[in-house]
Amino acid sequence: MNSGVASSHPLSTFAGKEVLAKGGNAYDALLAVSSCLVVVQPHLNGLGGDFFSTVKDNDYYSINASGYASEKATINFFLDKGYREIPKKGHFSSLSVPGLVSAWEIISEKINLSLSEDFKRAIQFAKNGFVPSEKLKKAMKAMPGDYDFENIYKNSDKILYQKDMANTFNELIKTNFHSFYHGKIAKAIDKDMVSKGGLMRFDDLDKYKAEIKKPLKTKYRNYDVYTNPPVSQGLTALAWFNILNNYDLKGMNKNNYYDTLIKTMYDAYNIRKNYVYDGSVIDDVTNLKPDSSTNTYRKDNNSDTTAYSIYDGNIEISAIQSNYMGFGSGHTIHGTGINMNNRGSYFSLDKDNKNSLKPFKKTFHTLMGTLVSGERDIIFGSMGGDIQPEVNVQVLSRIIDLDYDIENAISYPRFAYPASIYSDSDIYYEKSLGLGKYKPVDDLNDMMGHAQGIIVGNDVSEGFDPRGDGLLEYNLKEYFK
Repeated sequence: MNSGVASSHPLSTFAGKEVLAKGGNAYDALLAVSSCLVVVQPHLNGLGGDFFSTVKDNDYYSINASGYASEKATINFFLDKGYREIPKKGHFSSLSVPGLVSAWEIISEKINLSLSEDFKRAIQFAKNGFVPSEKLKKAMKAMPGDYDFENIYKNSDKILYQKDMANTFNELIKTNFHSFYHGKIAKAIDKDMVSKGGLMRFDDLDKYKAEIKKPLKTKYRNYDVYTNPPVSQGLTALAWFNILNNYDLKGMNKNNYYDTLIKTMYDAYNIRKNYVYDGSVIDDVTNLKPDSSTNTYRKDNNSDTTAYSIYDGNIEISAIQSNYMGFGSGHTIHGTGINMNNRGSYFSLDKDNKNSLKPFKKTFHTLMGTLVSGERDIIFGSMGGDIQPEVNVQVLSRIIDLDYDIENAISYPRFAYPASIYSDSDIYYEKSLGLGKYKPVDDLNDMMGHAQGIIVGNDVSEGFDPRGDGLLEYNLKEYFK
């Protein structure tokens, strides 16, 4: 095998492999996988969400496609209405401009196939329906939403149809994505926001564009590790690796190994709190130092995300996209199938906080894509909100320090420290890991995030997380005729 696709759903994985087999490159596969994930995992991401990636295409670069707060979203707006924090659901939470489609526009400049070919399966699954996973069924039942949301996702246990979304895909293809920020779709978002009392307007969308950034880089053992710069929390994992370089993890017994991971984690998360914010410029990750200050404002919830890795024999991509919490805000744009993200609810209403709300400002972001280069290359991504750096470090250390293959490294029991930039947390572990002094949870627990990855060496191997939907058994012949 000289190529690979690892995503969190078999339909999206196979769609990516299909376009590679037709002569597409990694960018074609990314569009196929990304668009399919919007359809088959709407509880983890969506057209109204954000996107980050780290790419190796000769050189390395990152795409930051998180959205800024809309012009009407101010601290005083919420305080005057009696809010002490931004609501996590509903039309007031959908204040952050979606970035995913702008990232698609950047990516589409480098594809080999047509947009129609790359989006073929996403349109098919949206229009003709598919059998939702048990996790999606559970999420659809639990999620509150507006009328447009309920009309799509309630009573859809057997087959989920998203025909408005299929029409939106066709509109995006016809206009080369222009319509989302500057045309028909942007106008539909504006109209829906006005009618439902939301804060986003046409001008907020019209001014937006995803950014190409230089990735952050550090060396861990004999490997170079690349990830997204702020506002992504990616530097947390790099700072942690820098600290771990001082320890011989391979020579430790299990207890010392995990004691070392956990004690060094606290400094890395302290660095995250102080250095990840809109406007932060990091030149050298090795210069970042923790301090003893505290910042407790509120407890935050885990976010839901979907990450995937792609390799076409040359180009490597680690990508991740999200609507933040579950389906996002529960605010669906009428007639489009677009579920708006609620990422803006992560902003603070404390004007002195580094992550305070301000129009056209981007919030601290949990999404990160990771590439590792050395004797072997590792393309890796995970979901899990605040714990993504922990998943990265635990899985990559198991590969680099302990010589695990990608599937066993991902499947291995993990611990989680779901602390936000605002507050502390307990440490949890999957019970078969046996870290007695912390809090046990059942094995293969969603709290530990879902990871996917590819190792490129003498051969190409893929890894899928049994905690998610990536290993579900689907009758692929029924969908790929």
